[in-house]
Amino acid sequence: MRDKVEEHDNGGQGMKTLYKVFSAIVLGGLLLAGNASAASSVSFNDIQNHWAKTTIEWGVEKGIVKGYANGMFMPNQNVTEAEFIRMLVVGITGKDLEDNFITDNWSDKYYDFLHFKNYPVDGYDNPKNRNSYVNRAHVAELVSSSDGVNFSGDQAIQYVLGKKYANGRIKGENTIQGFMGGATITRAEVLQLIRNLVDHGMQEMYDRPLEMTSEARLPMLPTAWDTYRDEMYLAIRKKVFPNYTGYRMYDDGVNKIILTKTLQQNQTDTSVAVQFEQQLKGFSGVSLSNCADIVQRNMMLDILNLYGFKVDNTFFKKIEEAEKNKKEVTVTVGGKTLVIDPQITSPTSYATVYYKWWN
Repeated sequence: MRDKVEEHDNGGQGMKTLYKVFSAIVLGGLLLAGNASAASSVSFNDIQNHWAKTTIEWGVEKGIVKGYANGMFMPNQNVTEAEFIRMLVVGITGKDLEDNFITDNWSDKYYDFLHFKNYPVDGYDNPKNRNSYVNRAHVAELVSSSDGVNFSGDQAIQYVLGKKYANGRIKGENTIQGFMGGATITRAEVLQLIRNLVDHGMQEMYDRPLEMTSEARLPMLPTAWDTYRDEMYLAIRKKVFPNYTGYRMYDDGVNKIILTKTLQQNQTDTSVAVQFEQQLKGFSGVSLSNCADIVQRNMMLDILNLYGFKVDNTFFKKIEEAEKNKKEVTVTVGGKTLVIDPQITSPTSYATVYYKWWN
């Protein structure tokens, strides 16, 4: 197996003793997670007002990282290459690597694992580099490698930005320059990056090709509108999508996020489409393919509440009124106007609830 190495070069003396151990040799003061589950309650003295508080708690709960014995997490501390690859492996795969050999360095197994996948890990051949702070460009190279492509430098940065795995370090500047490839990366930033990868469905670390990947496979750099839509996609995926089974979800690439359920052959697909307005850069409406369907109704309520329209089951009566009379019904919610449009020119039971934002 590629994550099992029969010989390590430690000061010129190879070690072939096969040995199963429960935990790696941990250098004093290093903050590294083990296989054991994290403490049920995460509490650190220095994250209460930190922007990444919930992500830090998530990372500790998942066993990706631990806090220090003094009750601190040190979210703004820079990360070394050894620390980063350990967090990346555990974060993506959801588990730690087994310790199959006695070694002098806790990070050997991560370097062995990624080296044999052809990842550009500097510390494999030069162990002194393991404790050097990793820069953001190198992080992009390692992350893109996980997707089974071989890009380096600016191309790796473009790949990570284009796949929406990360944003520029300069807020609002999702450009190669705004990514600041030469800068270091903090513990909190690494956890947020890994959480983004997991949220995008990354669960496996693929082998990195030996040859450079063609530029044709580089995604376009995201626009501000792309970034906004991606944020909305993730919000719906986290807060609405898990409540419903049998549906799949996708972004139409323009201005809608669609949750759809394919029925039996010769039956019409059912779907709920959430629409966004580019000019507003905000929610503009939700459409139901069948407003009589209770699941779609509940999904609509969840979506409206997600975007600040506090409605409940009584809202269904307004939908039924619009559908029965084939006329629009206007509802004021929290000082904002919602219009229920029965879409009389569309198939039966199709309805749209749109936000009259221009008022």
